[in-house]
Amino acid sequence: MKNEPNYLIKDLADKTGLSHDTIRFYEKKQLIQPSFRGSNNYRYYNDDALKRLLFIKRCRALDMTLKEIQSLIALEQNPEQDCSAVNNLIAEHLQHVESRIAELLTFRLQLQQLRQSCAVQSTVDQCQILKKLETADEQACSAAK
Repeated sequence: MKNEPNYLIKDLADKTGLSHDTIRFYEKKQLIQPSFRGSNNYRYYNDDALKRLLFIKRCRALDMTLKEIQSLIALEQNPEQDCSAVNNLIAEHLQHVESRIAELLTFRLQLQQLRQSCAVQSTVDQCQILKKLETADEQACSAAK
């Protein structure tokens, strides 16, 4: 029988680059479990927990939500099933990312337009960027009424 390494939370943090709090959060969400608790009351984790944390970290780097990650993990528990559910989840996430990119491009354009409105040196009370932001705020308020 192979002797598996056991890791403390500190070891997992070092190996994954995740904070202790993040690892504890994933444990509370039942995405990882300690393999056992020592007589010193420390939690010990095995290679499966390390692999799972690296999987979660990669998913989070792709801006996947915790719910999406939980779904992928649940799907992974049934390795014999068709992978269309995984493909569908990724397709939905891709659509979300594309929508977010479009939104960010709109923000970029708005910020560029704001920046261009302040082409001359002036005081803060004459700042055209602040004036346009205040006007935009008033327009949004009156549109909401």
